[in-house]
Amino acid sequence: MTKQVSDDKAFWFCNSSGCIGKGAHNLREFSDLLRTVPTDSLEFHFRDGKNDFEAWLTSIMQEPVLAEEVKIIKNRSLRGEALKSSINRFAKKVSRLA
Repeated sequence: MTKQVSDDKAFWFCNSSGCIGKGAHNLREFSDLLRTVPTDSLEFHFRDGKNDFEAWLTSIMQEPVLAEEVKIIKNRSLRGEALKSSINRFAKKVSRLA
């Protein structure tokens, strides 16, 4: 069974304007939302000096292998559709583990 976290530990998707009202409380929700949130939200969480996905997967979900995979995606400096495509592949892997 996948780890379930409370609202205060959930991953809240945001963009440069603020939270977009979508939160993940477990890996299944995280995977589903990664596939559906706007690309600007993905780019926001990978902005310069930040990798919010890696931080959440490491500190909250205790998923170091997934955190390392998302770190690799971040290091590619992808944007737009290339980022969305790479994140979609990652989300499929997460969903198999959830």
